[in-house]
Amino acid sequence: MLAEPTILLVHSPLLTSATWDALRSQLDAAGWRVAVLDLRRLVEAPSFHAAVCAEAAASVAPGVPTVVVGHSRAGPYLPGIADAVGSDRLDVVFMDARLPHPGTSWFRSLPPERAAWLREMALSGRLPTWDTWFPDDSLADVLPDPDQRRQVLHGLPELSWKVVSEVLPTPGKAWHSARHIYLQLSAAYQPTAKQAEERGYRVRSLDSNHLAMITQPALVMDLLLSALQP
Repeated sequence: MLAEPTILLVHSPLLTSATWDALRSQLDAAGWRVAVLDLRRLVEAPSFHAAVCAEAAASVAPGVPTVVVGHSRAGPYLPGIADAVGSDRLDVVFMDARLPHPGTSWFRSLPPERAAWLREMALSGRLPTWDTWFPDDSLADVLPDPDQRRQVLHGLPELSWKVVSEVLPTPGKAWHSARHIYLQLSAAYQPTAKQAEERGYRVRSLDSNHLAMITQPALVMDLLLSALQP
């Protein structure tokens, strides 16, 4: 008899595990076994990638069928997480997420003008918290409920530049044998979803926003579960 699958939720390094609170409640109520990584305590590790992969492996029982879901900037870490988990039945889901860039860093994977903008923001070797990157009204548009906005934006990390400049390794066997899925939540990620489709990913879309798993968790759960169907 096959073990019950686990859904492993991985937030963007720029955000916190509160990203997943609403969706996790939906999945829990639907009877899924859910694990959530908290990346904030890993950002000072000598290798952020290695620490994330080790934490992921420790969060899932060996051999258990696993669905790894990564949001936004968690995307490039999903191949390493897939290899660390190493399940024979593995789905890797990119949720409005960046695609992998093995052999290069987050910084070097950016277009030159975007890389220069990011570099200019770094003060004393750290990036300012993600909420300061945008005008206040733009975040209010995405997270209109003030209590929810405070919860999601509380305790955001200032990432060390070593996280941004770390070169990610080449993926291994488990990543290549996994099923790859892309869930597009916002119009901004339509080009990325198209690239994912060209790579052979299963692509599904929702006309919403980048943080829809917070504001519309039931819809996002339905999108995720439908994409996981055989």
